[in-house]
Amino acid sequence: MTSRATAAPSPSASPRPADRSWWQETRRRWVGKWTTGTGRTPTASDCVELIQQRIYLLPTGRGLFLIITAILLLLVGVNYQLSLAYVVAFLLAGLMQAALLASYRNLSGLLVRSGRSPHTRPGETLSFPVTVTSPDRERSGIRLTAVLRGARVVTGPLTAAADAVTPTAIATPIPEQSDARGIVPLGRITVESRAPYGLVRAWSYVHFDWIGIIEPTPESPAPPLPLSAGDDDGHSARTAMHVAHDPDSLREYVAGDSLKRVAWKQVAKSGRWYTRTGDSGARQEIDLNWQATQLADTEARLSRMASWVIRADNEGCAYTLSLPNGRLEMADGAQQLADAMLLLAIYPKRHEEIGGLR
Repeated sequence: MTSRATAAPSPSASPRPADRSWWQETRRRWVGKWTTGTGRTPTASDCVELIQQRIYLLPTGRGLFLIITAILLLLVGVNYQLSLAYVVAFLLAGLMQAALLASYRNLSGLLVRSGRSPHTRPGETLSFPVTVTSPDRERSGIRLTAVLRGARVVTGPLTAAADAVTPTAIATPIPEQSDARGIVPLGRITVESRAPYGLVRAWSYVHFDWIGIIEPTPESPAPPLPLSAGDDDGHSARTAMHVAHDPDSLREYVAGDSLKRVAWKQVAKSGRWYTRTGDSGARQEIDLNWQATQLADTEARLSRMASWVIRADNEGCAYTLSLPNGRLEMADGAQQLADAMLLLAIYPKRHEEIGGLR
């Protein structure tokens, strides 16, 4: 009988599938930590905690000078056998180690929260509200840095008291230009501190999926609202008049109700807020559409429609808004005004195409 010997695998053989899967899993885990820690990927969460994997440390210019001095003193002590040089060198090294720990603890556990998406107009200030919370102890010398519209914005230094919310804002002025309208994303925020000794720079990255809205500047003076084609005035929109059967019917006030519908007399008498469910008198219903502006320039059209929306809200009119990027059904009140200005600001994008709106 002949026996068959099994050949031993050579050292140069390819790794086993199990080895490859282990390497791929390890690589994926490290890539995920690096991507999350550096804030390259925006998060939809409204709160980020600064943990160990997010905090980075490097000596400042003053810290580098201290390190070089300690090394030189150590060399002098070795060459000339000077005990005092040893003492000072190790003292400086201990001070540097204490600065590393203190700078790390100044950021560790800090909570950074985002606010609501800011809305502004050209010529005003776009301000992203941010709050910093220290759950256990006081932190000092905290700065927030971000890039807005190509400009570097620095906020601080801040002092976060223990168990207290410290509000701040990352703000930049918006020039008075018609093309300034649109969406402004807030990029990666750098949270840094050089406290308490200024020898070590500790920093971390926070990247929220967060945008600001710059609304179009309303046309001034505001043009008259478009009325129906069948009216005596001969304008080009639809008007409907409704008279309430029971103008005095009331209900409890709900947040978002138009202030024009608040029953102020009952509020003054009882101290509680009520809203009229009927229309006292007549209410206009207006159709605001893209073609009614009769303008060729896009920004001029948006400016005119913004003035119409604001004027309709001030006069208590219900209105629809028809744009190439979306449509709002007949309604009135503060929510209708906010939705209309948002639709005008993000043109030509549709509402479902934008992200980061908080």
